[in-house]
Amino acid sequence: MDKKIIILHDTFLYKWGGERLILMMWKILKADIASWFFSPGSFNLRAEWFTGKMIEVSSEVFTKGIRHLKLKWNFLTNTKFLREYDVVIFSGDSISAVRNCKSETKKIYYCHTPPRYIYDLHELYLAKVPFLIKPFFKLACYIFRFLYERDISKMDIILTNSKNTQARIKKFLWYDSIVLYPPVDMTRFTNLWNKWYFLSFARLADAKRVDRVVEAFKEIPDQKLIVIYGKNDPQKEKIFSLAQWHKNIQLVTLENNDDLYEYIWNARATVYIPIDEDFWMSPVESMSAWKPVLWVNEGGLKESIIHKKTGFLISQRAEKQEIIEAVKYLSDETCESMKQDCILQAHNFSLWMFEDQLQSYI
Repeated sequence: MDKKIIILHDTFLYKWGGERLILMMWKILKADIASWFFSPGSFNLRAEWFTGKMIEVSSEVFTKGIRHLKLKWNFLTNTKFLREYDVVIFSGDSISAVRNCKSETKKIYYCHTPPRYIYDLHELYLAKVPFLIKPFFKLACYIFRFLYERDISKMDIILTNSKNTQARIKKFLWYDSIVLYPPVDMTRFTNLWNKWYFLSFARLADAKRVDRVVEAFKEIPDQKLIVIYGKNDPQKEKIFSLAQWHKNIQLVTLENNDDLYEYIWNARATVYIPIDEDFWMSPVESMSAWKPVLWVNEGGLKESIIHKKTGFLISQRAEKQEIIEAVKYLSDETCESMKQDCILQAHNFSLWMFEDQLQSYI
């Protein structure tokens, strides 16, 4: 008998790697997909040829604080439908729903990262909280940490996206996990090699440091930068303000998933400098299109990029001058010389390898 499978992803809020990963999982498993909500600012799953059942746990909410509490509550109370499934794959901040699974259900957690506001980036998040709210934030984090650790203990298998996150899980939670690298569908990429611009397609959020990339390109007006943003990105207004009046910096949003591939095809190189990123599909997608990556020597990126062969490394500080010097190093000729190494490295993260591994865990 075929197993009935569902993927429970926390929110379809953006058009980034996490959402693309879920779509690729669906294509392999022919699973249903459930989410807290499906925002118009994210992918239209039906337009991406998704044919399974879409289950929306609640309605779209953006108010900070209330939003996170409501998410936790809705996954706890509105996910009784999970009892109908033989296999549940949890993705993102959705694991409170595990308490609604049958005991015999196979429960697989694809952990992109333990919640960073609770663990490794707690102080960074705390610093942004108003002084009078800090005690309540600390109490909420204590409660959420207790609940998270209780819920993750119920998982049969913990998969994760990189050795970096695997180490983070071991450090903070003491659990073993299995690395299953996010894949890239190499059939979607081609090499046009127009080399018109550098491309940033990280989410506009503090930890991604896109603002620093924009600041650097403001000082090199002869180099063009295209920044892809999502309608719901938290740092969107700041980035628009920084880029204003600078003709070499263009901000665009994606109408559909196919648009991303065209932007990568026509780039000279891509730029990605997040803080201790777990693992991100962007560098691998870039290499699949034969395009090197300007990257930061930190986190999961060290597992995918090879310095001066498939990209250029800058320090963990990711200072503006370092970015400028790396951009100057990545000339047309230098980037073209990296083409073959890029495609060879991308093959290590191919969709067919991911499919074989994922099926074995199901």
